[in-house]
Amino acid sequence: MNKEVSIRQIAYTYLFLSLSPILRQIPSALAGEAGKSGYLSPLWSVLVILPLTGIVIILLREFPGLSFYEIMEQLIGRFLAKLIILSYLIWILLSITAKINAYSLTMQFTLMPHTRSNFFMVILIILVFHALMRGMKTIFRFSEFTLGPILVLFGILFFCALTRLRMDYLLPVSTINLPTTMTASKNVIAVGGNIIIVLFFADKLGITISKQQMRKLWYAAVVFIVLSFVITIFTFGITGADLATNLPFPFYITVKSISFFNIFERFEVLITLICILSDFIAVCVSAIILYRCFMWLFQLTEIGYLFVPLAMIVYYLTYFISSTQFEFDFLYRYFIVNSNMIFQYIIPALIGIIGLLKRKKIAKQY
Repeated sequence: MNKEVSIRQIAYTYLFLSLSPILRQIPSALAGEAGKSGYLSPLWSVLVILPLTGIVIILLREFPGLSFYEIMEQLIGRFLAKLIILSYLIWILLSITAKINAYSLTMQFTLMPHTRSNFFMVILIILVFHALMRGMKTIFRFSEFTLGPILVLFGILFFCALTRLRMDYLLPVSTINLPTTMTASKNVIAVGGNIIIVLFFADKLGITISKQQMRKLWYAAVVFIVLSFVITIFTFGITGADLATNLPFPFYITVKSISFFNIFERFEVLITLICILSDFIAVCVSAIILYRCFMWLFQLTEIGYLFVPLAMIVYYLTYFISSTQFEFDFLYRYFIVNSNMIFQYIIPALIGIIGLLKRKKIAKQY
């Protein structure tokens, strides 16, 4: 089987599409739920994100060359597999609307406050449509080549911001606050679960996947946790948890006070650009997964004619579900976070357990 994408590209894409919520949602959510001790929450997420990564790797190893739908079809039958894929389709459709709304609200909060949100939505949908027409490889390669310079930029930012950290914003941490930091970690876990995107492209990876390639998923999960931890520390340490709680994009305000040796400033414009690119990649990947769900559910071979109708549905659904910052915060806190737990962790974990129980029986078929 020819490889259309690689695990390396998917690992880079996973980190790239996670950048926007790491910069925008995670610090604010952790500050609101755990106060100034919230920067410890990403450390607790290790206990959930790494086991999920292990489950994903087990499924890839035990069912080489099969997509997520084909794996489920082998384990639980066609009817239940289609039912689960239908639920994923609805979840992804609603998630796309949240991503588009977050993108437009970010643009209004940072660069263009007087521009209507529908303008940003139309521009993003056009760009996504163009990217999908260019093919899946283009999207994954863009992530692969762009993520490196972005991580270098973060390194420069953190180096320049060290002198601005205020330890009284971070310490002391009381043991009384530790349970709260554990419950708040669900905001990090809900983003880190994006690692399951590799299952939706598993049939594009080829039959054989080496251990060295599998390690890239471990590296990606660890880098995600480290990024979440470091960005939250710098947000709390410079802006303060109290202010971060009330801001829709606290890291943006944090970066406004950072300069590169008093020569280069305006780092916040680059942060906005990173969020825009991250949202763009997130919507592109979600759209591809959405189309693949349609293919598996209705046994389609060609889906090009679905692009325009689905784009129109997503556009109007975005207005219907959330159009203001308040509505988006409510949607993200009560729907996105909780539904991510179900679709990114509970369902893959159940599929992984069934796969382990039926491993010997299934192995005879290959």
